[in-house]
Amino acid sequence: MKNHTYLRLLVTSALSLLFVQGAMALSMSELHTKFASGDYKSVVNELAKEIKSNPGHEEAYVLLAEAYEKLEKKEQAAKIWTDLKTITRDPERTQLARLGLLRINGPQKPELDEDNTWENDPYKVDVGRIDWKRLENEVDEVKPAGGQGVLPPVLLESPFFKMYAPTGRAAYVANQLAEKYTEFLLDKYFHGGQEWALRIPIYVFKDSKDYVSYNPSFEGSGGVTMSDSRTGVPIFIAMYMLDNEGKLDRESLEGTLPHELVHMVVNEWFGGTRVPRWINEGMARRMEQSRNHYKEAAKTGRDAAAGEYYRFRDLFAQKEYPHRGDRVWRFYEQSATMILFLLEQYGPDAAKAFFTALKQGKSHDEATAGALGLPEEIAVDEFERRWVEWARDLYVRYGDKIDEGETSVAKTLDEPLVQAKFSELPTVENAEDWTDIRTDSMDQFKDVGGSKRFWKVDGNKLVCSMKPSKIGTLLGIRLDEEPPMAIKFKLRAPDASYDAPLRFALGMLDHRGDDTGIEVGAVLSDRQQHSLTCVVTDEIALYVDGKCTGRFPSLRADQLNEDIDWPIALVAYGSVEVSDIKATRFEEFLLVADGKTD
Repeated sequence: MKNHTYLRLLVTSALSLLFVQGAMALSMSELHTKFASGDYKSVVNELAKEIKSNPGHEEAYVLLAEAYEKLEKKEQAAKIWTDLKTITRDPERTQLARLGLLRINGPQKPELDEDNTWENDPYKVDVGRIDWKRLENEVDEVKPAGGQGVLPPVLLESPFFKMYAPTGRAAYVANQLAEKYTEFLLDKYFHGGQEWALRIPIYVFKDSKDYVSYNPSFEGSGGVTMSDSRTGVPIFIAMYMLDNEGKLDRESLEGTLPHELVHMVVNEWFGGTRVPRWINEGMARRMEQSRNHYKEAAKTGRDAAAGEYYRFRDLFAQKEYPHRGDRVWRFYEQSATMILFLLEQYGPDAAKAFFTALKQGKSHDEATAGALGLPEEIAVDEFERRWVEWARDLYVRYGDKIDEGETSVAKTLDEPLVQAKFSELPTVENAEDWTDIRTDSMDQFKDVGGSKRFWKVDGNKLVCSMKPSKIGTLLGIRLDEEPPMAIKFKLRAPDASYDAPLRFALGMLDHRGDDTGIEVGAVLSDRQQHSLTCVVTDEIALYVDGKCTGRFPSLRADQLNEDIDWPIALVAYGSVEVSDIKATRFEEFLLVADGKTD
């Protein structure tokens, strides 16, 4: 009897399946052909019946929604896209539905209380109450672990992580925070319901000594995330809890931990594809719970209003970290405020659409167009214009909350920016022993951040072929002379003009050959050859045709234990030609002050 019943069920199921599969008069291939020919009504009539009888047919939803859009039946199209977004587990179809809704409804700006955004950031994670003092007391009692490869003693496992920490309480708190931060990231921006292939180890050391003892390469960092460079699969996160004075650094758990977790999630989510540098760092900065993001956006708005910011296309093309000190700071801050702008003005769904498009290998133009509902040919430029306007408005609204002495700065604006009370040029002109720096090869010059791709030798000239850019390219000069010293050379900017002036500068490098951020420069508005002299004492000063154009406190070589092989770098912001480079060292100064020689 049971066998007969089972048989009837099988036959009924088979007949039902045949009925469902045979319900469509036309195949999907034939319907795609009709869609391509413009017969959208036939597509709608057929597929409306299909999804009613077969509500799991996701391909039918996609084509039906697109047909409704072509017929300009936006309400019906929006409903179908919403239904598809609800039922599908396919990331590709989720993105199609998301983009469809953005096309029809436009980005949905979240309802935020603008009066409270300064104090109550709507995108902060609620982590509940933490007894910070008790946590500090317990960690403080832990003896240093020490030793290369030695992990913190306590291990706590959870669905996402293996948390190693100095105490049980520290492991519990760090794990709770890591779980909440990660859940927030996955649900709001990337993919909810993510199943990790393994529990990610997080090493929370007591202090920087234990942290660096575990791996000396960590020196100088507050935290590090290691991921497989090919697949993006996380390997581990490492950080520490106490500051240099032995006090609990809340920034480590509220700033460093969420920052590193973003790198972990973003690297894994993008997989083997290259993660856009600005998104990786911008999202990481944005998730730091200890920062006042609106205050920083207001500061960025002040600079943006003055035109001092990365143009979006330059930022999007940035594959490595900027090598200039000031630009590194601007890169991080601007990236974070762009993420904030995307979230505040367009909402998490637009952000998801934007990130997903880039993950799929689409350009920033395509990603911006889809997420913001703009024509592709103007999308990036319009994105930039709207961001500048928004950031500038933040500065107008919140400028009085930024206590950085704007009033005192304003009082000095009517005075010259460079007030040299003396000139080093008489000393330079009296120098007798000048060393010629050969420019018939690149042997005397150092590549800084890949800069040699822009520079080449042309006869006895160094030629920089870089297109005009706000991101300078540095070329270190090997010099045996030590401060006080000077170099002089000839410079021409073949593309400079009054309408398109070009900035050029001299910068200082440290003993590793890295940029220190110390720079003095000038702006050239003609194509004539100019004489430049750079004098390095306890200041670095630049003279162009005998006129001082910049002066700044220098890096004191005598205060360093290491020799500096390339103390000075040429810093070009566009096409230049450099020739006749000479260097000298001097002991006595002939200073001209108030028209008199001392």
